[in-house]
Amino acid sequence: MKKNHLSVEHLWQCERIGTPSLSPDGAWVVVDQTTYSMETNESTTQLWLYSTNGKTRKQLTSAGKKNTAPQWSPDGKLIAFCAKREGDDAAQLYVIAPDGGEARRVTKLSTGVSSPRWFPDSKRVLVISEVWPDLKTDKEQAKRTKEHKESKVQAKVVEVDNYRYWDHWICDGKRPHLFEINIASGAAKDLFAGKDWTLSLTDAGHADFAISPDGKEIAWIQPTKPTRTLDPSIINLLQLKSRRHKTIDLGKTWLGAPTYSNDGNRIAFLATAASAPTRHTHLMLWSRKTEKSERLAEKWPRSVGTYGMAQLQFTHDDRAIVFNAEDSGQQHLYSLPLDATEPVRIANGGHIQSFDLARAGNALVYTRASIDHPAQLIARSEKGEARLDRTNTFLEKIKLGDWESRTFKGWKGDAVQTFICYPPSYDAKKKYPLLQNVHGGPHAAHLDTFHYRWNMQAFAAQGYVVAAVNFHGSSGFDEKFLGALHANMSEPSFADIEAVTDALIKEGIVDKNKLYAAGGSYGGHMVAWMNGHTDRYKAYVCHAGVYDWQAQFGDDMYLWTKDELGVWPWEDPKKHGAQSPHTYAKNMKTPTLVIHGELDYRVPYYEGLEYYNTLRAKGIPARLVVYPDENHWILKPQNSRLWYREFFAWLKRF
Repeated sequence: MKKNHLSVEHLWQCERIGTPSLSPDGAWVVVDQTTYSMETNESTTQLWLYSTNGKTRKQLTSAGKKNTAPQWSPDGKLIAFCAKREGDDAAQLYVIAPDGGEARRVTKLSTGVSSPRWFPDSKRVLVISEVWPDLKTDKEQAKRTKEHKESKVQAKVVEVDNYRYWDHWICDGKRPHLFEINIASGAAKDLFAGKDWTLSLTDAGHADFAISPDGKEIAWIQPTKPTRTLDPSIINLLQLKSRRHKTIDLGKTWLGAPTYSNDGNRIAFLATAASAPTRHTHLMLWSRKTEKSERLAEKWPRSVGTYGMAQLQFTHDDRAIVFNAEDSGQQHLYSLPLDATEPVRIANGGHIQSFDLARAGNALVYTRASIDHPAQLIARSEKGEARLDRTNTFLEKIKLGDWESRTFKGWKGDAVQTFICYPPSYDAKKKYPLLQNVHGGPHAAHLDTFHYRWNMQAFAAQGYVVAAVNFHGSSGFDEKFLGALHANMSEPSFADIEAVTDALIKEGIVDKNKLYAAGGSYGGHMVAWMNGHTDRYKAYVCHAGVYDWQAQFGDDMYLWTKDELGVWPWEDPKKHGAQSPHTYAKNMKTPTLVIHGELDYRVPYYEGLEYYNTLRAKGIPARLVVYPDENHWILKPQNSRLWYREFFAWLKRF
């Protein structure tokens, strides 16, 4: 690889832009930006301020290492954010004036805070804090926290269905509650105290709650059974003064992202059928007058968000709802007029991850990444788009490969969208080795984005033509396509990947004797499946892959497996096993690099050990990389450097 081609060092040199928050007048935007150090193996996140006319930018914070989740106050005088600074045992709420100066710590909660949202009066903030509901004071919370930390017995005793999540345990009895914080005094009030209310035990954040425009009511997503994390949810509405509350309940449905209209008369939210994980997420509108919900854009053949997650916001005149959603490998920004049958695309991806609308006027900002650049901060006005940030300018000197989105005929002749990325010095007269980059999920997608852990440009820089197939089951397409893997978890996606490989060979782009494939999570499952069904690939890389669906029953979300595989293992072992790569181990011949993190509870690391041990027992070349300090993803700079080095060395070896 040439020095001016993209490397893992370049990936960790990139500055990463977070979620923007606009000032009320739309003149300024604050955003958190993260930098990494390969030398120290750590990251630092600071707040930056940009004028939306593009003329001014400045760093707002410099103290501490983690300054996150900035939110502009409605009166424009303060910016609230979360940080863990000197003297803090947990992240606390801070405020800072937009013209600079020292930030002021507001809270001193032993349980810490996250995800701040301002009340309309600019005097109070709503935050999340995880507490033991049976304790009444913060002093008691601090005492129990200390006891748990210092106890010589760290055993977990559980009698619930879901007790772990991604890389941490969720069975200690703590619950994420909403706290009302007084900005002047720092006084904190647990709004859930004495009730069985809670936010989700899995990744509760900004999208799980909202404050009415008059500040008199809050809304939040309430799980029906907190320790069954895949059970349906409802929306609770609480009048803060009277303590009266009501619910929005659609039955066997996951609800998300409650969002008030500016007049407070309606609430938009997301709804996904809990009984069918391969159904689209719908955009719903609840009326305070009728207390009924209706589905918007009912005939639009796309999902509003993936896995029930999307950002929603009413325009200032309440005539439309703005949201981001996937479509055929890209994530765009849409506006849906409330009287329209389909949304209108107002900003094109790439991948538009987050956005914000000004409370008055039409100011709009968003972050957008693409396969050839990291997220950039964009302001949109009547004059068009303008980039505000000046991050990652060093990439302008890096030679990247050309790429394109193509469509191939896949399983049953269906159209299958695929990204193809070429080496930086691609010569159409030559044939190149092929690297199939298989995405996870499976109900996710390769997006037109700058992926730091599976970067197509970094792969292509090694001399590969990289194919990223959005096979059947991928998000961003219609429901039939999304649900194609039900009770048939491998055949359609395998057929799609093979069809793309065949087409690229036929077109003379790749060398049929130099085929490789790599994938993570479901993508790891797929390359293990491929190993039992074809021997034309020279080597595989299996990261955090599902090798044995029976063993996968030990994961943190085991209750979803019947919905995907169509049967419990004890109901029909043959049908269950037929969808598992380990069933076809006798056919496996291809050398494989197996990578796993010991803190991975989504695909427990023993899956990787089982696959590796099977290959070694069969005498097939195999190499194992296990990270004791990583989870489902490799998140630390030096660990990532090793990952890329092992990845490239293994493929080159074969």
